[in-house]
Amino acid sequence: MRIRYLFIVAALGLCLYACKKDRSVTFSASIAGRWYQNKLIINQQTIKTGATTSATYTAKDFDTAFYWQFNKDNTAFVSSGPTVFTVSGKSYPLNGNGQLMGSKVYYRSYTITGSALLLPTIYFTCNGCPQPPPDTVEIVQLDAHNLVLHQQIDTSDVYKVSTDTYYTRSL
Repeated sequence: MRIRYLFIVAALGLCLYACKKDRSVTFSASIAGRWYQNKLIINQQTIKTGATTSATYTAKDFDTAFYWQFNKDNTAFVSSGPTVFTVSGKSYPLNGNGQLMGSKVYYRSYTITGSALLLPTIYFTCNGCPQPPPDTVEIVQLDAHNLVLHQQIDTSDVYKVSTDTYYTRSL
């Protein structure tokens, strides 16, 4: 009788092992096209204390100046309106002429490997903007209508910041 139970337990364990989830990443749509931002979640952790702060911005906080444009030739650019979003709130920086700032960042190429969106070459449209290192962004969701990107941002030795950004495809 014990051998029978032992056999059943072993068979169940083997079945569970065989039912492991497939961890390969597949997306049901191409990323090419224009994607308008409609939600942003920012999480910030203070390294020294471990304290966390979060902020969520919804569709009412974005207009058509906030979008990604991915082209079929693997070039891309991101357009950001004049609003800067942080865990502390929104700000509206002005340029030297007292006008609201906004910018576009151009990428000479992008590649997708698994769920990683790699953005290696950057061009800013504003004069004197510092050139950041290449970006790697995780694609969390990509289908015909929705794109969700997750990014870990090393801002300093003081904070760890991550963002989840939600987009809807332009029609």
